[in-house]
Amino acid sequence: MAMGIYLCIFLCFGYMTGSDWRAYEFWYDNLDFNKFYYGYSNEPGYYLLMALMNKLHIPFWVFFTLIKTALFIIVYKSTFDLCRNSGWLSLMYFVPCFGLYFFIDNPMRNCIAVGIFMLSTKYIIEQRFWPFFFLTLLAALFHVSVLFVIPLFFVFNKDVKKSVYIILYFGINLLFWNRNLIIDFFISAVGRIPYAQTKVITYFLLDSAYSQGEIFSLMLIWQTFLFVLLVLNKEKIISALGDKGMFVFNCSMFYFLLVRFATSIQVLMRLQLYFSVYVCVCVGLLILSFEWRLRLSYTIVLFVISLYICFNKITATYVYVPYSNIVEYALKGERPSYSTRFKYNYKYSPYYSSSSKDK
Repeated sequence: MAMGIYLCIFLCFGYMTGSDWRAYEFWYDNLDFNKFYYGYSNEPGYYLLMALMNKLHIPFWVFFTLIKTALFIIVYKSTFDLCRNSGWLSLMYFVPCFGLYFFIDNPMRNCIAVGIFMLSTKYIIEQRFWPFFFLTLLAALFHVSVLFVIPLFFVFNKDVKKSVYIILYFGINLLFWNRNLIIDFFISAVGRIPYAQTKVITYFLLDSAYSQGEIFSLMLIWQTFLFVLLVLNKEKIISALGDKGMFVFNCSMFYFLLVRFATSIQVLMRLQLYFSVYVCVCVGLLILSFEWRLRLSYTIVLFVISLYICFNKITATYVYVPYSNIVEYALKGERPSYSTRFKYNYKYSPYYSSSSKDK
């Protein structure tokens, strides 16, 4: 429990780290109830939540940190509910792969949608469509990307053959080997929807951090290795998870089917966030199921890979270093101005470059 609290404080109480908080704090502190919704062009759910907290005179950083803490509790509880014995092994992989981005860089609206989706999984497992559907619509009020999980409801609990996943995984990787094919696919699929047009232009057509990615990388090799390992041990994973096994395993497979898109265009990793906890749960459970020598070997490999991912992530952008925590400043009684905090990581991060600021 103590380690969980420490991890929560580290991940959720970041102060001048991250990127999106600059816009969120500006919206929050400049909200004008006489011009409600003026100048805001994103999903309405976050705006309404922000307006409510503002109306209750809750300071921005209290509001922001409480939301992140609630999301951490959902992730932490879901992980240990599914795999109590291998929970920390799963979190060891989750934190560098997803946690740093999820909680510290923190695309807040997307993260809230992920949290609501995770709460809806109870109804997926029970095969109760309408409660799941209405929770998904609620999540879509924060981030429309969650809508893609609705048709998956009818597959989540299905016993899909291993061969189907293998064909889909390698087929997608071969079909979309060219990054431009992925861009053309998304433009054709959603580019004509008015709200989506703006996102497509921002994420795919402009030269920004959102549109960056790699066609081939060491991480793609690692992801492919993990995919094969989990597929070959499907029955073992499902058996260990009981009645939740089929759902969790299928979520991990959906995560891997998105790998090609996420490695080619970084912003598409946000779609993987919906399944991130479940793939980490599967990895942790599988390693724990091996005999002790193999378990030790795989744990060491996972630890080294996690360190590699962590190093790559924090040195690729200004948002993580230098690290600052709101608890430290609260204990000192210091309240740096918005302008000071806005510039802090731009000014002091050794990993800042002018191109980073696009994000």
